[in-house]
Amino acid sequence: MARVPAQERRRQLVDAAFRVIGREGFAAATTRRVCAEAGASLAAFHYCFASKQELLVELTAQTMAGLVAARAGVHVGGSVTDSLRSTLRGYWETVEQDPNRESVLMALTQHALREPALAGIAEQQYAAYHRTARETLEEIAAGCGVRWALPVGQLARMLVVVTDGVTLAWLVDRDNDAALAALDAFADQLAGLAVAMG
Repeated sequence: MARVPAQERRRQLVDAAFRVIGREGFAAATTRRVCAEAGASLAAFHYCFASKQELLVELTAQTMAGLVAARAGVHVGGSVTDSLRSTLRGYWETVEQDPNRESVLMALTQHALREPALAGIAEQQYAAYHRTARETLEEIAAGCGVRWALPVGQLARMLVVVTDGVTLAWLVDRDNDAALAALDAFADQLAGLAVAMG
């Protein structure tokens, strides 16, 4: 059997963990189960990762990076309302395209909050979300020639809270129309906090 390079094996194990968690839940993601999913031996696992926690840190980092990159698309055009609606709908497309990613990230966040070995992972995850939201709002404001009536950090936090809530509700009921209606309504409310530059 050909030897698999360590970096490739790490990627295979991370992908396997993602699939196991998404399909069977977090509790199923034992080291043995992940190895079986990846077609790798336990020895190969321990060559690539010092522990299951290290694997989960890598899984969180890779999944979060992909999600932030997918959500980074800002659509500026027309009014502030149009720009916000278009940007939020663009975000929503990423949720619908890969709902499993959302489920896995939420499971990892909850696990990280309870697991001392993963201290700081959830905070890093949300810091990235808040940064992306803040940059999105700043880009829309600049593109539309407005400023925000409230501190952009506060609005970014609101944006993250709303998108998290809408996403979680959709993962439960899969009601696309309700999710988009909620995002459009939030965009309308948020646009009311835009002030024309004088």
